[in-house]
Amino acid sequence: MFRTLLAILCLASTCLAQQLDLEKMFEDRNLGPVAELLAKGDYELVARIGEAAAERGLKAAEWRIMRYKALAELGQIEAALAEATEALKKYPDNFELLMLRHELAAAQGLDEVKKDSLTLLNAAAKAKAPKDRTALDLVSLGKAALVLGADAQKVIAQYFKAAQTKDAKLEAAYLAEGHLAFEKDDAKRAADVFRVGLKAHGETANLRFGLAKAFSTSDREKAVENLVKVLELNPHHKAAHLLRAELLIGGEKFVEAEKAIQTVLDKDEQHPEAWALRAVVAHLFHADAKKVAEARAEALKRWSKNPVVDHLIGRCLSRAYRFAESAAHQRQALDFDAKYLPAKVQLCHDLLRLGEEEEAWKLAAAVREEDGYNIQAHNLGLLEKEMGGYVTKTFPDFILKMPKRDWPIYGERALALLREAKAVLAPKYGLDLKRPVLVEFFGAQSDFAIRTFGALGGQGMLGVCFGTVVTMNSPGSLANGRNNWESTLWHEFCHVITLTVTKNRMPRWLSEGISVYEERQRDPAWGMPMDATFREMTIDEEKLTPFSQLSGAFMKAKSQDDIMFAYYESSQAVEYLLDTYGQEKFQGILRDLANGKRINDAIAANCEDVDAIEKRFTAFITGKAKAFGAKADWSEPKPEELNPFDDGSFSEFLKTHPTSLWALQRHAEDAIKAKNWPEVLQTGQKIAELVPEDVSGTSGYSLQIQALRQMKREDEEIALLRRIAEKSSSAQSSFLRLIELDLPKQRWNEVLANARRVTALNPFLVTAQRALAEAHASLNQPAESIQAWERVLVLDPGSAAQTHFKLAQLLKPSDAPKAKRHLLDSLSLAPRNREGLEMLGGF
Repeated sequence: MFRTLLAILCLASTCLAQQLDLEKMFEDRNLGPVAELLAKGDYELVARIGEAAAERGLKAAEWRIMRYKALAELGQIEAALAEATEALKKYPDNFELLMLRHELAAAQGLDEVKKDSLTLLNAAAKAKAPKDRTALDLVSLGKAALVLGADAQKVIAQYFKAAQTKDAKLEAAYLAEGHLAFEKDDAKRAADVFRVGLKAHGETANLRFGLAKAFSTSDREKAVENLVKVLELNPHHKAAHLLRAELLIGGEKFVEAEKAIQTVLDKDEQHPEAWALRAVVAHLFHADAKKVAEARAEALKRWSKNPVVDHLIGRCLSRAYRFAESAAHQRQALDFDAKYLPAKVQLCHDLLRLGEEEEAWKLAAAVREEDGYNIQAHNLGLLEKEMGGYVTKTFPDFILKMPKRDWPIYGERALALLREAKAVLAPKYGLDLKRPVLVEFFGAQSDFAIRTFGALGGQGMLGVCFGTVVTMNSPGSLANGRNNWESTLWHEFCHVITLTVTKNRMPRWLSEGISVYEERQRDPAWGMPMDATFREMTIDEEKLTPFSQLSGAFMKAKSQDDIMFAYYESSQAVEYLLDTYGQEKFQGILRDLANGKRINDAIAANCEDVDAIEKRFTAFITGKAKAFGAKADWSEPKPEELNPFDDGSFSEFLKTHPTSLWALQRHAEDAIKAKNWPEVLQTGQKIAELVPEDVSGTSGYSLQIQALRQMKREDEEIALLRRIAEKSSSAQSSFLRLIELDLPKQRWNEVLANARRVTALNPFLVTAQRALAEAHASLNQPAESIQAWERVLVLDPGSAAQTHFKLAQLLKPSDAPKAKRHLLDSLSLAPRNREGLEMLGGF
């Protein structure tokens, strides 16, 4: 194409009589194709064509603008600015060119050029009547207005939306609005804008990249999917390669990240953000301070006080839980530019994760003052207000914060469990934890998400540890009966220990694996035992992550099952290492990580070659999977084995496949529909014999319990319920049923055990708290009974008369004045209570 264009240019210069017509023909026919070359990333060719067009004196400003853009993409900053300056001599009132010059100058710290560009743009805008302004003019004016501090919503309405109305297919209008949403930390709005732009304009690399960036912090799979499309449209899209590198760094795929970074540097050898990301790789992968400093110095070569560099380095370090290092980089960015809001917002989050809340709140308020539309700063303001009503309990070892209603319900239990965890885990991992650990419980999931992630989202996350700061969803905010908050708290405190021991330098799989493993050590019912889903995924070679690649297990997860399996497999890897090589060598791995060694190198140095471990670990974990339900036939029937039109076909299949779980479960379903409880019982017994380890809601035991309850065979039902209660930490319905059956028989130890199990799931459940109160009282444990009745008083004000009376009875021997107050409160609600009146006479 380039030769063809040059030939036309030559023809245009020699045929003077037809020069004007030929120029017009050339521009009409070739501006579009050259713009396509620019969009595809053929920057060198576009720059040469633009140069040739300028030499031949072609009139359209687009030739100079495209050359300018191509030079900027190639990293030829001085040449690009020179091109803009030269072009402005011919097109002094071109709004787009002036704003492009301003943006490039701003990225290089060239204050005079920035100021000059805005001054010229202002003069050009005054000289051009509003009715003559194009849609592209409106976009440029909107950008300039934002630089000058105009209200963002007004700019969107008066400029960007107006431009979209004037020209619905103008890509620049959607890009400007979408990137403004990014500046306000509103990724959701940005995604909506880019979707509209793609629909109106059609596919472009820049619009598609905007969508990828919008998903980058919330949906990695969608971000990657969009990045693939970007690079199909433009293989040289620098921002796409850099975003891909960031995602790869987050997935601990440092070698691939380095390749993506180098792709950018091959085109632009001094690209600041590429060098900043190289510094991140040097920090996280190589643990080489010299390489970090060298890469950072390269990043600052174009502009020695570029705040983007340290902000980007810090942001990536923060995602790797290096919050102190990130905070230092954000402060450096703010030293370079005290008004650089992205660094202020990131520093806010880093400070919160370091437990420096007072400074973080002040900083968030400062951001709101400077930018009233910043979503993250706004959310933090709402969170600060909400947490202002929280109760704070400060102790030498722990600081607990939670909603006021929560402390009397589970606060003391949380503190006791944390202290137990510290006593067990700190010495085990050789840690002398001197500073208090901050643990915060949030009553609303949205508050937990903002405190933890900086934005809404994170559904399904129960708790997060940032080192010596732990955030948790309140047990009252979780779905009742599904999540064990006590095991979660133990899990998160284990992170406090291991992250501190390794100075936050451990891969996610090892950190999560240790925490799940330690859950099992504390209580065998905790910590993700093998189940049917894990069995299937373990045996599936595509699902089982090789030991040497466990760092990618979480990042490659495509479903919730995949994430849960990553936790499970990681915990099994930890169990294998500890059982095979012992605690001392395992601690050696953690010490080496703290000193900057890579995980596989640390394992090899303390245990043996990772490839050798990988083979034996695979045999270890698959052996467990095959042993789970080893007698059962887990396969489903082939189509030719069953005739759906023959009622006897299924019966024959079950007869010839007596160990088929699929057939037995279907047979049980049919028996339940028919209310044939003896058959349900018998089928449940067969399934339990085949898979005795399974205590889930679909197990053979659950079928038997259902049948026995219908058949009123209470003792047998209780025996099976107790089996499930011992093996499961989340079987709330079983725990409650046992309380129901044990209370009338006054089996107080059993009542106590199951009431505790229920409160580990939902301490706000009145039934469990009342059962605790009665069991403790009957077991002559008055102090514990009093505490439980006090919780009942908070949770069930409707039964306050009875509860006050119970408390009066329990308190009278040890605290008569307090007992009398409770008695009077009871009588004020139930004045005809004869027992109460008789007791009052005894004071």
